[in-house]
Amino acid sequence: MSTKIADLLDEIELFQDFAYPELEVISRYLRLEDADAKSIIFKEGERGNYMVILLSGRIGIYKGGVRHLQLLSQEGRGRIVGEMSLLDNELRSATCIAEEHCELLTMTQESLKKLAREHTAVAYHFMLHLARFLSKRLRRVSGMMADYMSETNKEDEEESE
Repeated sequence: MSTKIADLLDEIELFQDFAYPELEVISRYLRLEDADAKSIIFKEGERGNYMVILLSGRIGIYKGGVRHLQLLSQEGRGRIVGEMSLLDNELRSATCIAEEHCELLTMTQESLKKLAREHTAVAYHFMLHLARFLSKRLRRVSGMMADYMSETNKEDEEESE
């Protein structure tokens, strides 16, 4: 099973800089799971302690209350979600729902700690890449926010003229 998971990881962007033996090690700390269509993978506001790597299917990322969920994005193969809660054990910032049947890999905080104890160098390499991944995402969102604010300011100026 760990060879199959390592093969799957080898195709995911986050793991492109990893040697295959490292992928084999990491694969032993991941759990392969299925999610049926319309099943909730996690809910906004819940305390989280795991991240998910989407291997197949499509997920929706939603923000808002129970009655008025707003779709933020739909994501496909290779998408990583829940990584912030893996690291900080804080409340989930969004709801993740399987839009169709999905195959997922899950890493829990406990499995990450075990990886760190048993394979420190591999855990360091994983955490470094996860930090870079988060940094890229933050830069993208910051850019989107700046664009939005610029458009909002421009509209405000046009209205006041």
